[in-house]
Amino acid sequence: MAMTSAGWRWETYGGIEVQVPDGWGYGITQWPPCIEQPPRPYVGRPGMIPLVHCGQMEVPPLNSRVPYLWLDSRLDAGDHTHDCGWTQHTRIIGGISITVLDADATLRTRVLESARPVLDDTDCPAYHAITDGPTTRPAAGHHGLTGIGAVESVTICRYAFGDRPAQPANPVLSLSRIGGDASRQLVQAILAAPEGSGPNTPGNCAPHTMYGDEALVLTVRGTTRTQEVFVRYSGCDAHGFDDGHTRRRLTADALRPLLSGPHQPQHGLQRTVAELLQPRT
Repeated sequence: MAMTSAGWRWETYGGIEVQVPDGWGYGITQWPPCIEQPPRPYVGRPGMIPLVHCGQMEVPPLNSRVPYLWLDSRLDAGDHTHDCGWTQHTRIIGGISITVLDADATLRTRVLESARPVLDDTDCPAYHAITDGPTTRPAAGHHGLTGIGAVESVTICRYAFGDRPAQPANPVLSLSRIGGDASRQLVQAILAAPEGSGPNTPGNCAPHTMYGDEALVLTVRGTTRTQEVFVRYSGCDAHGFDDGHTRRRLTADALRPLLSGPHQPQHGLQRTVAELLQPRT
């Protein structure tokens, strides 16, 4: 992930990266224009969308319209001009269609011209062993996470696998990095999770969907060494954190900061896992 100017950030998906303003949120690609829109500009990734027919409506009404970047939009390259100067522009980058809707031509151009194929990231390579199946574990190093020294940073990489619909050729769905107190608190929350696996509901899934269609790989850098952690959460079985030395159950404190922002699951989760992501009351 390359450096960018203040006020902008990189978003990664399917082998490309593109810059967007820092204030943009997250949503779903191809969100129907006739239902409630996100409250602010957003980056959309493919996910579950309502089965809604909007007739001839191509964009949301002006009073509820916000700019967006749709990743893997599946639209043809070119421009579609709408009322009040709003334009939807689609380009194909590295085999992935990206679509920007905005009334600001300068901003729209900057977003589109920043898009490019991403070099194979050392923390999030296009092929990772986690996609081989639920029995694959990280190399444990010396005592897993407990042997890395003081935490310096965590890279979070989300991978697609299995029978995920419309999966891109490059399975990297999103990438982010955190440091400072946020990275230390995350690792502390993982280490505080009970040993074992879960929450699991194997009776809720057919065999071919038992282990889900996505997972996270965390690359945790410490003052002594670096350790990978696998996070499985998207199926019905084998859920948990795994540093190659110890398996731990998913907990709300450790899972919430991971499955947020660009890493929000957009194909649904089993109820027992989804409940961990609910806000505290």
